[in-house]
Amino acid sequence: MKHSAARLSIVVAVFLIALKGMSGWLTGSISVWASLLDSVLDLFASTLNFIAVRAASRPADEHHAYGHGKAESLTSLFQAILIGASGVFIVWEAVHRIREPHQTRSETIGIVSMIIAIALSGWLVRKLRRVAKETESPALSSDALHYVTDIYINTGVLIALLLTAFGGWSLADPLISLVIALYIIKSAIGLAHESINVLMDRSLPVEIDRTIAEIAARYRTMGVRGFHDLRTRRSGSQKFIDLHLEVDRNKRFEEAHDLTVRVLRAIEAEIPRSKVHIHSDPVE
Repeated sequence: MKHSAARLSIVVAVFLIALKGMSGWLTGSISVWASLLDSVLDLFASTLNFIAVRAASRPADEHHAYGHGKAESLTSLFQAILIGASGVFIVWEAVHRIREPHQTRSETIGIVSMIIAIALSGWLVRKLRRVAKETESPALSSDALHYVTDIYINTGVLIALLLTAFGGWSLADPLISLVIALYIIKSAIGLAHESINVLMDRSLPVEIDRTIAEIAARYRTMGVRGFHDLRTRRSGSQKFIDLHLEVDRNKRFEEAHDLTVRVLRAIEAEIPRSKVHIHSDPVE
């Protein structure tokens, strides 16, 4: 599913580049060119995502005992840097156009192009979000974010072209492209923050801790007395959970082992894509 979604993202990005390139050349609109730049970055990011998803899906090996899942987060961080850089460039160009106004032309072509781009991006976002949710893929989540940004950008460009064509307001083009650029920069900062958290092995949300506590409590009558040293982290779509399970010391070794395995399987069943390691500690 992840490979198919990543390939589809690349195909859509190529089409949007061709569409916006033609529209930008015919209209001379900076907001259209800003949207084109965003689509070029989308293509680059989607290509990286496709490579990262394939790399992250490789199983653990001798040198990567925890697998290759962080390839997705590395790609997301790189994409955030590129997105932020593109936003800064658009800000610079928009300010230049405000100081030195530039007339657009053939706005109708640009309007039709943006409507097509908005519809296509919206369809792709729904598909990417569905697959990203089912697979918990950070790379596809960031890819969906790119195209959500694309929808906002294309909508802004559409408004700018409408105001220019029917309202005669020439400053609409650079002003709206400036707003678009600031939104791009804000999105890039959020994406970078999330990617860094994964790369720095930040703990999983507290809801995961609560779920583990609830599962351990179910086995109290069987001899589970609690747990400690809980550690959680994420790598790509995979969640890693380590803990020490406190088991009644009156249990025989085989019984304690079987009880530990039951708790481990219960956690993995209730927390999708989790890999659990449990060390049993005998307690009074």
